[in-house]
Amino acid sequence: MYSNCILRRLVAGLLTLLITGLAAIAAAGDADNLRYASGRADVNDPTRVDIALVLAVDVSSSISSQERLFQREAYAEALSDPRVAAMALGGGAGRVAIAYMEWSGTRYQRVHLPIRIMSSHAEMADFAEDILAIDDTPNDPMYLQPTAVGDALLAAETAMSALRVAARDYIIDISGDGVINDGFAVLQARDHLLAMGLTVNGLPIEVSAEPPAFEDPSFQRVTEFYADCVIGGPGAFHLVARGFGDVRETLVMKLMLEMARLPAEEKTRLATAWNMGDMGQVARILPAVVLQLNPQQPQRERKSNCGERQTSSHNPFRTNQ
Repeated sequence: MYSNCILRRLVAGLLTLLITGLAAIAAAGDADNLRYASGRADVNDPTRVDIALVLAVDVSSSISSQERLFQREAYAEALSDPRVAAMALGGGAGRVAIAYMEWSGTRYQRVHLPIRIMSSHAEMADFAEDILAIDDTPNDPMYLQPTAVGDALLAAETAMSALRVAARDYIIDISGDGVINDGFAVLQARDHLLAMGLTVNGLPIEVSAEPPAFEDPSFQRVTEFYADCVIGGPGAFHLVARGFGDVRETLVMKLMLEMARLPAEEKTRLATAWNMGDMGQVARILPAVVLQLNPQQPQRERKSNCGERQTSSHNPFRTNQ
């Protein structure tokens, strides 16, 4: 009887140690997964950057060659805009890290400009010039592919992982004019990135009020898809471009807002103001004016079908299956 009691206590003690050890291992694993968590950069680290930003630009088949070139011009002009440069370099570190990539189908993601640390207006202008210098071959198969948003997000994280210094904030900024119709499940990809501590922002480009090509009435406009299925993380937001002609202006505001040292809820609030049209031309350009806005943010339920039926090996939205 006595020995059985001792045995039970020993077993209970071993189980407690085992459970505690497993919990510690799991916690350590979670900490490792948060490799991009904001706020971890040592303010005394001279190598740190304020913002680490990966720009992921849609060049799938829904985007014409003219629109593709227009997008590059818009990104180049926005990054060389003195207002954006001032915001990018105006933080505590005075340095920013940016990568530029383009994406389309499942196996088509191309990092044209690997992540680069910049600390001057001239370096940002050089980066903008490098975007304009990207080779554009009309018969490149990349430009004939469907829209694999999930794969683009995973490729953007790979581009981010090349940064070898700490950042105050880690942001993937993905743009596009359509919803997913190819590749890896977008919710899986998005949630994987969020678990690593990344923030995903979106720039949906509304080019038409027409429904998507595939038969699924639960899909609405591209804006709802980005709001429901793509963006996430601390301070995540999307800014809507009303057609390709609105991309540059939207980009200028978006980059300034991403680089501004504001609380996460403020960034979300200001993005809501922009999308609701609650500002004039001056407010669109000067963040100090935008800060005075206080738009109502109605609660919304998710409307989009984010492709939950998808897995990494099968996509029911593919037209060739």
